[in-house]
Amino acid sequence: MSTCAACKQETFGLLRAGGHTLTMRCSKCRYSEDAELPPVDKKVIYLDQFVFSLLFNVTSGGRLSIGHEAFAKELHERLRRLVLLQQIVLPHSDIHREETTVFHSAAALREAYEYIGGDISFSDVSTVELSQVLDAADAFLKGSPLDLDLSVDEVLESKRNEWLSDMHISVRSDYSRFADGLRKMRDGAHADMEQLAASWAADKPSFSDVLKLELDAVLQGKVGAVAATERKKLSNDPDVVFDAVNSPIQREVRNLLNFMKKEGIPANESGQKVRDLWDSDVYRQLPHHRISAYLFAAIARRVVGGQKTVVNKGMMNDVRAIATYAPYVDAMFVDKTSAQMLQEKPLSDDLHYKARIFSFSNGDEFLDYLDDLEAKTPPDVREFSSRIYG
Repeated sequence: MSTCAACKQETFGLLRAGGHTLTMRCSKCRYSEDAELPPVDKKVIYLDQFVFSLLFNVTSGGRLSIGHEAFAKELHERLRRLVLLQQIVLPHSDIHREETTVFHSAAALREAYEYIGGDISFSDVSTVELSQVLDAADAFLKGSPLDLDLSVDEVLESKRNEWLSDMHISVRSDYSRFADGLRKMRDGAHADMEQLAASWAADKPSFSDVLKLELDAVLQGKVGAVAATERKKLSNDPDVVFDAVNSPIQREVRNLLNFMKKEGIPANESGQKVRDLWDSDVYRQLPHHRISAYLFAAIARRVVGGQKTVVNKGMMNDVRAIATYAPYVDAMFVDKTSAQMLQEKPLSDDLHYKARIFSFSNGDEFLDYLDDLEAKTPPDVREFSSRIYG
């Protein structure tokens, strides 16, 4: 409470806050006025799905991972405090949404990560990849070096540096009808990876062999994906047709053909230009493609070395998340295996991305990182955060 400018009574209190404005109103005379909130510069941290599930269990009283109980509680306290201090956001992505849909308490978990993370989301993986591809197409046609905007706001759907609203509104949508389809897709991808891992175990390729194959396989993979979706478009099942038409590869082809048209490429040449782009050095430089290629080579190296548990149902999503968001965000908390592979040579030497990588193996360092962010909170931001959020 503070003194009302109109009636001079100490009945002036918070009405609402959010964006860049704090609105105060007198409970006696109803006079109100707005105050500009101080500017903030929030760090963006990607949390793996298992971390959001861990935080959810802290708030819901669920079972915590053995050996990580104390860490989970400390992590929840620090993250929530930093979100309210306007120092971080913890966006969710389509990877989180898909994995949440097959979770036993999907609606509650979805509401929890939206609330915990600060009501902000990432652009979908395919949207981020497409943005990079269109930049590559521009560089390819001009014969110029690839120049990507890797600022974090490029991959966020909401404005990062608006103050969190003092009210949280959620809609409990029911996505359960998609669960069976997502499980089928996940199981299919896992079966394909197991088959690939079996071939690695039998043939024992070197790291460099797998890396070269992954980096050079764009054209073959893209053409194969296009052919597969074209066949599905002939299906009598409207859902299959819809999924095919709206698949990432079909979306990429449509956007690239449209880009070629705008750049004056004749229609009878544009298809070949797209294939040439897919087979170009500039495409091989794209962060999402390069990081995923290195991670697959690192996985193959572990399989060849006899590790049995590296290929699991969550592995593909781990690779997608790191390859997509590591170039943009300030930090990522991922699974231990992924973090270890990124620290191995030549990944640690050849890959360059913005994110600091954390996992359970260096959890204390992550807590220190969060403590450092809190210590740097400006006094005026801390004061307003206390008044608004308590």
